[in-house]
Order: sequence, then structure tokens, then C-alpha cells
Amino acid sequence: MVNAGRRSKCCFTCRQRRIKCDLQKPHCRRCTDSGRTCPGYPEPWDVLLRMQNAFAKRKVQTRVGKAMSARRSEQQDRRVVSSIPCGVHLPAELYSWSHFYRDYSIDSGFTFLNILPSFYTNSSSVCCQEALHAVTLASLARQRQQSELMVRARWHYGKAITALNLALNDPVLTADDSVLITLLTLSLFETIVPECLETTLSDVDFHCHIHFRGTLLLLRWRAQRCQNSDLDKRVFAFFSYICLMSMFVNHESGDSKWSSLEEFTAPWIDGPLLEPILCRAVQFRRRVRVPLTEMGHHTSRLEELSKLINDGVSISDDLEAVATSVQLSPPTEQQPTAFNCLLEVSTKTAQGIARSLYRTIRYHIMELVTGLVMALEADWEEHKGTYTPHRLADHQPFPHEAPVIILDQICGEICAVLGFHSAGDMKEEKAGMAYRSFGMFFPMVILLFSSLAGEGKKVWLKERLQFIGETSGLGLATYAAGRAALLPAVWSTHGRIHYEGYY
Repeated sequence: MVNAGRRSKCCFTCRQRRIKCDLQKPHCRRCTDSGRTCPGYPEPWDVLLRMQNAFAKRKVQTRVGKAMSARRSEQQDRRVVSSIPCGVHLPAELYSWSHFYRDYSIDSGFTFLNILPSFYTNSSSVCCQEALHAVTLASLARQRQQSELMVRARWHYGKAITALNLALNDPVLTADDSVLITLLTLSLFETIVPECLETTLSDVDFHCHIHFRGTLLLLRWRAQRCQNSDLDKRVFAFFSYICLMSMFVNHESGDSKWSSLEEFTAPWIDGPLLEPILCRAVQFRRRVRVPLTEMGHHTSRLEELSKLINDGVSISDDLEAVATSVQLSPPTEQQPTAFNCLLEVSTKTAQGIARSLYRTIRYHIMELVTGLVMALEADWEEHKGTYTPHRLADHQPFPHEAPVIILDQICGEICAVLGFHSAGDMKEEKAGMAYRSFGMFFPMVILLFSSLAGEGKKVWLKERLQFIGETSGLGLATYAAGRAALLPAVWSTHGRIHYEGYY
């Protein structure tokens, strides 16, 4: 009888003899017919016990098998892990560069920022490498709020200054493009870490841009040796923008830098220092700064104020036309530029920044015109018996709603470029926030210190400057937000705005 795996019901004798039992009770007939004694059958509980034992045995074997399989798998994983080398340590300088490249250089559109990656990877100049380490570490330190990284950034800054001085004492090294990039990068460092200059720099005219004069001297030196590269033009465009921003933000201390720029000559400057519409805006600003007492007697003063108002409105209209004409163009080798060659308009973000810059100048012009209108009305009220009505009739009505419209346009561009979709919605950090913050800093500061923007709008701008300063690492934004409460804009005696010592 073959055992099928279940407990046999045969009597004990038939089971021992391995024959089929007829299962007769109390004694099977096979045993009695063959003269054997039938010892009987097993008890039911014994059958059940054997079945339970078999089940428990199978469960134990299954559990042991799983445990052994898991152990073998773990041992195999350990052998694989032990064959992988230990984690690679990335220096802070390399890690900070990857963040800086993402924040400032990817699709930024700024002509001077687009050239930094090639110098980081290809230049072996000590001063250039140290300057790039300083600015990238400073940006990351601002974003992460890590003082250790800032200490390291300042250490690299000091090494860059030392190496730069050595390079400038060698005519061969001075002619290298990396020296010019070093000065550009160190100037960018001051926009990230501006507050340290308040106590270390006594030159008010170059308060935030201590490398301005040195860069112009180097550009002139290179021009005399016929180094007329595209790099020189891009660096010059950056410092032209800095001058323009300083002039319009701070009415009293921008001309010294601008005069230095106007005196600069080079073979590659084949046209005016500024594009025509920006040049007209600068000249208008200078005309407005002439005190009323120097405009002659009352009648000629009225005529001069009326002419200034009409010219300002005309410039404002032309600035809006130029802003509207800024169109997105596909990337090409000769990419069209905007705002005095500062931006390559190859993305919607660059397009938005360019439009905002033109409209910011327009807003400032209309702000000056508003002051002129106030001065004109005050002068007429004081001497209204002197003028005949037909003279005032020749004056075109001032569009009082224009500054409000321009203000709303700029605020809309700020929201679009920086991702602020509503009054209370400020997104978390994402790629490119730093260069976008740099591009919109000028418009935001002009509005923040404006006499025409309401208090609610100023609070809105201050909160966003603080946010982008913390998010992007652009210290100049945080600095401006802090100064807003300390340096309010005030009207001078003849309607001009004065920001006391901001920039």
C-alpha cells in the first residue's frame, strides 16, 4: 500500500504488513482469517494530531525558507554596496557655481551675464577664478543665510583683489580679457553684498560701484591698444546701465559717474553713448534740474515751464512707443538687443524686463513733468495778474492719469517677470530668480521712492524687494527695502524729487 501522505485508517497489523485492510470492526477479517491477532485501529485524535503536526512543519519550513532567502539577498546587497566607492565630496566653490549658473546665466538675456560661464570653465587666470568664487559663494550665502559661506566668499574676494593688483602691474596680464571680467564680477559682488561699503568707502559718488573708475581706465587702456572686442562693448553696456540707474534713482549724485562715462572714447563706440530716446530722457532730466530762479523773469519762466512740460510728455509718448516695439526674436548669432545693448530679447522674460526699463524711465519723466506742472500752477497763482489768459491757453492740458497708467503697467510687468500673480502670492525660489530680480530692481526702486505711488503700493513693493532679496541672494534688493523707511522722497522747492543719499 502506497502512503499518499494521509494517516492510514488500517488496523495496526495490516498497516505493518502493508496490505489493504477491510476496516471491519472491532477486528478486521484479514487478520482473523489468517489466524493473526488484530490489535485494533488507531484513535481519531491520533490522526488529527498527525495532520496538525504536518501543517505546523510546513509552516515552519516556509518561514525558515523565507528568512534564509532574505538573508542571502541582504548578503548579496552588502557585497554590491561594498563594491561602490564612497560618496564624492563637492567643494563649496563648485556647488555654489552650479547655483549661480542656474540663477544668473541660464537664458538671462543680459549680455554681460551670458559671458561669465565661458570664463569660469576656460580661464586659468587666478584673479578671474577668485572673483567668480567670491560672487558665487556670496550669492549662495545670501540664499542659505549661512555666515560661514559669506566668510569664505570674502576670503576669495580678498584673494581676487590681491591677484588683480598683481595682474595690473604686468602689461601682458593686463591685456588679458580675464582682468576685465574680474572687474565686472567684482562689481556684481557689490550688488550682492552692498552694505559693507557704507563703512569702508568714503567716496560718495562711487558709493556702490568702487570698481567703476578702474574699469573705465582699463577699457580706455585696451582701446588705445586696439583691443576692440565684443567683451569691451558688453562691459561698457553694463556700466552705462549702472550710471543711468544711479542718475534716475538719486537726483543729486548721479552726474559724476555719468560725466566720467561721457568723457570716455573708444574706436568701437561708433555712435552716441545712449540710444536716442534714452539720450533725450537724460537731457530732459538735466534741463529740469535748472532752478526756477535761473529761468529769467516771470513771463519767460512760464514759457520755459510750458515748453518743458510739452517736451516731457512727448518723450514719455516716444518711450512707450519704443517699449511696445520690443519684440521677442528667436536666438541667432547676431541677437537684437534692447535698452542700450543691455539685453538680448530672446525670451519672454527678457522682453518683459526691457519693456519695464523703458517704462520706468517714462514713469520718471512723467514724475518730473508732474513737478513742473505744480511749479507752473504755483508760479501762475503767485503772478496771475501779470499773465494774459491767452498765454495759458497755448499750454496743452497735462494728462494727469498718465503716471497711474504707467505705474500699473510696470507693476503688471513686475508680477509677470517675478511670478507674483496677485497681491498676496509670492512663489518660492526657482531657476532664474536672481537675474530676474536684478532686471526688475531698477523699476521697483524707482516706484518705491516715488512721490506719486501711494502708500499701499510702496508697502507692496517693499515686501517684494525683501522677498526677492532673501530668495535670490541679491543683497541690493534687501538693502533698498531697508532704506525705504529711512529715506523718504521729498519734493524740492520747484517740484523736483530728491532721494537723500540712497545710491
